[in-house]
Amino acid sequence: MTGKTCAFAFALAFLAGPAPLMAQESMSGDVDPQADRGQVIATLYYSNSSKGYDRDGNTIDIADYEKVELFLLAEYAVTPDLTLIFKPSFRSVTVQGGDDDRGLGYTDIGGRYRFAENQDGWLAAEASVRIPGVSRDDNLAQVGSTDAEYDLRLRGFHNLAFGSDSGFIDAQASYRLRAGDPPNEFHADLTLGYRPDPDILLMAQSLNTISDGAGRGIFDEYRYHNIQLSGVYTVAPAVALQFGVMGTLGGENALCERGLFGGVWVSF
Repeated sequence: MTGKTCAFAFALAFLAGPAPLMAQESMSGDVDPQADRGQVIATLYYSNSSKGYDRDGNTIDIADYEKVELFLLAEYAVTPDLTLIFKPSFRSVTVQGGDDDRGLGYTDIGGRYRFAENQDGWLAAEASVRIPGVSRDDNLAQVGSTDAEYDLRLRGFHNLAFGSDSGFIDAQASYRLRAGDPPNEFHADLTLGYRPDPDILLMAQSLNTISDGAGRGIFDEYRYHNIQLSGVYTVAPAVALQFGVMGTLGGENALCERGLFGGVWVSF
């Protein structure tokens, strides 16, 4: 791998940042105040990128970029309408020809407030602050994850019926304010869930990030569009296991990721 191509891979890591990994989001949609009030979901991701997208959206070869991430999502409903959110993360990043990086990633702290609901679904506003974890100023793979971020999100959930089976659609749109040199971001995420059996949940997710123009310094404008397909199987009354695949369908100045993930869902 040439030094020029390796440097371009680093730039992609700067611009794309961590992919929007949303499979760990709550997907119960339950509005019953007598239901479980909390949940903890642990999700482990592995992804690899040997290709990326240039500023014209063309696929190019880059230095191999390998990432392992662990997300822990904890949610607790203090009232039927107000849910507190705590989501730390840990990651390990390896770039061919560069330094490895391991340690605490972003930790999200926030809340979600349902301002409208009926028997079929709800609308909610969500706000969170994203606190950066351990970083090294000399480690390029960590650039883009060293400053605080603030996420303002609108979320809608609606139950669906597929004959005698059930499902749901979950739509989210957010604007993320990023401190420092990176540009702010628009996020648009859509999840379609289908339950062929009460103990089985199948999900297809479209996760999209678009920069609000370019930032300062090395931060050019970028976009990336990921898809995740997964299944969740209930193994006990309050425990479920998840397994899925993910990949990047397109983008500009971004990584082309392919990966796997698995998770454990616990409600209480």
